[in-house]
Amino acid sequence: SLICGRSPGCPPSRSKVHSTFKQRFKMPKIDHNRLRELGFEIYRALEAPEEIARVVADYQVDTNLAGHDSHGCLAIPRFARDVRSGKIIPTAIPEVVREDGPTALINGNRSFGMYSAHTAVKLASEKGKKFGIGAVGVTNCNHVGGLWGFVKSVVDEGMIGLMWCSAGPRGGSMAPFGGMRRVMAGNPIGFGVPGKSRPPLVTDISTATAAGGKVLIALQKGEKIPDHWVLDEAGQPTSDPEAFMTEDLEIFGAMRPFGEHKGYALALFAEVIGGILTGYGPAYRDDYIEGNGTFVIAIDVERFIDLDTFRTEVDGYFTAVKSVPTDPHTDEILIPGEMECRTRIERERDGIPFAENTWQTIVDTAASVGLEVPAPLQE
Repeated sequence: SLICGRSPGCPPSRSKVHSTFKQRFKMPKIDHNRLRELGFEIYRALEAPEEIARVVADYQVDTNLAGHDSHGCLAIPRFARDVRSGKIIPTAIPEVVREDGPTALINGNRSFGMYSAHTAVKLASEKGKKFGIGAVGVTNCNHVGGLWGFVKSVVDEGMIGLMWCSAGPRGGSMAPFGGMRRVMAGNPIGFGVPGKSRPPLVTDISTATAAGGKVLIALQKGEKIPDHWVLDEAGQPTSDPEAFMTEDLEIFGAMRPFGEHKGYALALFAEVIGGILTGYGPAYRDDYIEGNGTFVIAIDVERFIDLDTFRTEVDGYFTAVKSVPTDPHTDEILIPGEMECRTRIERERDGIPFAENTWQTIVDTAASVGLEVPAPLQE
């Protein structure tokens, strides 16, 4: 067990053991199975039921295994704070509040957002198999993390997955194209299709130039960021992550949309689908509660074409795309999702790396609920 003798709820502490740990390991790598158990026991100590704790912990670790560190276990301290503040209700169960054939609306009831999204994706997949298409929205939902794993779970069922998410604090986190002040959310979009012998195409993109989690990682590392990622409080481009946000996720700058007007258009659509269609509301409103209005669609391929034929055609298409000669700056053409599959193999073997400060925040969170921390694999 990872449980130590400290009582649950004791205050965060950088004990002698943790200080020694920090001095000895500047870039720890953690075995994914150990990390799963640590996350699970942190959430159990925060009173989450076993199923919810397991889903959230596994999803965060799987996100790290895919290489999306900005949306994985980085959020453990944030979720612990949100439980203590009452923003996340750890015992809450999402419920279907509206249902009509292939469609449904789920009230997340302020449960862990990843569990609410997990519930929605599962229901959308079931409806996709039954009706040919399943469309499920989630309102009153906390932070769902990255969309990549949710989309892949639909794809793994032999279906096409589509996902939109409204993702902003109150007042938004992103400026419109050409604007100097935040008013909209940094809304991600995910989609994926199953392949056959090749890994599936799975894509999860923020409509911001860079996700806020990447800015947070740079802040924790003490690194600069590209000056086209965000604006400071005065609406000016900055390479200083501290001019955009604090480690406690207080945002006073603004993210910028990727692709200029194209990313801006996609962000608008994602907020309409994820925020307004679900009843969550857009981020600019004063009564917006930070979180993620989420919408997922699962399409059953076999309602349109034989699944094996589809998979074969997709593989052939991807093979043709990858066979194109590369420019001098490119070693290989990759299909979205290939890199994540390779990263997972590597990290399952070698461990998941963490920046020193990021890992320390997880260490402190574990200590605050009375848990020991698994030893890292290496520096």
